[in-house]
Amino acid sequence: MKKVLLATTALVFAASYAAADGHAGVTVSGSANAGLKFSDQDGTAGNPEGSELFYELDFGIAGSTTTDGGIEVGASLDFDLDVGNQSDFIDDPEVFISAGGVTVTVGNVGSADGVVIGGLQDPGFDGIGIDDTATVFWDDGTANVLVEGEFGAVTVAASGNLAENETEADDDYAVGASYDAGAFSVGAAFYELNEEEVFAIGATVSAGGADIDLFFHQNQDAVDPGDGDEGIAGYGASVTYPLGNISLVGTVGATDVEEDEVDFGVGFEYDLGGGVALAGGVGSIDDPFADDDSFAVADFGITMDF
Repeated sequence: MKKVLLATTALVFAASYAAADGHAGVTVSGSANAGLKFSDQDGTAGNPEGSELFYELDFGIAGSTTTDGGIEVGASLDFDLDVGNQSDFIDDPEVFISAGGVTVTVGNVGSADGVVIGGLQDPGFDGIGIDDTATVFWDDGTANVLVEGEFGAVTVAASGNLAENETEADDDYAVGASYDAGAFSVGAAFYELNEEEVFAIGATVSAGGADIDLFFHQNQDAVDPGDGDEGIAGYGASVTYPLGNISLVGTVGATDVEEDEVDFGVGFEYDLGGGVALAGGVGSIDDPFADDDSFAVADFGITMDF
């Protein structure tokens, strides 16, 4: 750990020096949160019964430069640490090249469906998981190449997994597109992961001062544990409404799995200024793939960006 911290300090110093010396841009950014999480599930992994302390730190380093011909290139990586995953410290290494509205990124990239579809809001300072069931098969790929194109209001994206480090590539690819009209946006994507085919669509609408997110996806090959039929759909909606320094959020999500109950939750975020906020949420979750009852979840804590 001491060596890692020394390396981090050296990288931050180098980034600060490069920025001060007028070289191509290098930036250091960060975020963190801390608070309490609660669940009354019966002590299963990931949802321990009772209350527990949670904290997470995420520092990012990004650098970019532009060639004489106007081609932008760059790279980035994260230093992540949370209370439950202290070994995963260096994460999300990426290298990109961009020109004419088209960007090619290699590394630990996101899937194309996550680029064109925004998903749902999750109440809480770290998220209490209300959106997890509705989006269970979404943005879950292993892609290491991502191509994005932005052409006015239209964004197109494609991702895939190519063999690297002498390992066989997963059968993983995705394509998608979105359209942003300002007051509303809509996106659709198709992807295949390990022979499972998934179609997803999402939309965001601004109305009456609120932002409304809608989401639907269908896994053609997943098997319903309740009746054995192939095909599982997940769907949900979330609403975010600002009231001065306070934002309120409500989310519902579910699948069409037999016996699955609707997940629902509400939360708030109070902006303290300077990138700092207090946030919390409370809700109810039912695991569609486990023979159990719905259980309560909640959290409360502080978030910060710097």
